[in-house]
Amino acid sequence: MNTYLTAIATVALLYGALGLSLNLQVGRTGIINFGHIAFFGVGAYTSALLSINEVPLTLSVPVACVLGGLAAFPLGWIAARLTSHYLAIVTIAFAEALRALLQNLDVTGGPGGLVGVPRPFGELNPDAFAVIWFALAAALLTVTGFLVRVMSRGLLGLNLASIRDDETAAAMLGRDVAAYKTMVLVWGSALAALAGAFYAHWIGFVSAEQFDPRVTFYLWAGIVIGGASHAGAALGAAAIAALFELTRFFPDFGITAFSDTQLASIRWIVIGLLLIGTMRLRPQGILPMSSRHHLRSGPRVEKVRVDA
Repeated sequence: MNTYLTAIATVALLYGALGLSLNLQVGRTGIINFGHIAFFGVGAYTSALLSINEVPLTLSVPVACVLGGLAAFPLGWIAARLTSHYLAIVTIAFAEALRALLQNLDVTGGPGGLVGVPRPFGELNPDAFAVIWFALAAALLTVTGFLVRVMSRGLLGLNLASIRDDETAAAMLGRDVAAYKTMVLVWGSALAALAGAFYAHWIGFVSAEQFDPRVTFYLWAGIVIGGASHAGAALGAAAIAALFELTRFFPDFGITAFSDTQLASIRWIVIGLLLIGTMRLRPQGILPMSSRHHLRSGPRVEKVRVDA
């Protein structure tokens, strides 16, 4: 039981890191990205393939991050030319095209995926293995949060906020909107790829079916419910993941009143009710981003007295 609960906590922390990487694009820059899970998959497949071919993790994980970021460059070019729901549709199509490609290439194992992905600490007993990977997931969330925070503060954070609030005005003030959007997409996608590499080596198996576009909507639901702050995005995504994992194994806890199909429907009903309740009672989320955040993080301006 303890091992199972630790595994659920690990999944929650992993989703929290994913939620933070998506929130950098959505909450901080206003980019409507519905294809974020694709870059999670790029990271997982890249690190898995390299490690299967005896490339050490110290090299395979950084390469996975780099390729995840590079895969976002086409979206950066598109994001500079499309806005709102047009960009949302394109990102979904991009993610599905990438998933179909991964699912049908021989090098990625085709529909069967990749088995035998090296699992560090796999020789340990299940309890020790679960605790170590929980600690690694906590480290992943901490590192992701730190890097996202760096991107969100100071002058860079102010520029991203200006693009989010009024893209046209930001462009008129000399901001290179296309460059900023591309940078944020690449940075957020690289962090998602890092989480994907973590997932591949924790599970030991990679398949395109694991990167269903619905996962991106779980992250979006977490951001809407939790709020666009760093803590809100991480907490919301983690809570959604915990909800799905806990209810998945209700029969193991003796709760047999619902079939697997009914449980799947109940999960969506619960998430829908949470979304409706949040939008009605707290539209900015449980932990919204402070309106003064960027002002506090920007350069300090001293008052100057001018005598007539």
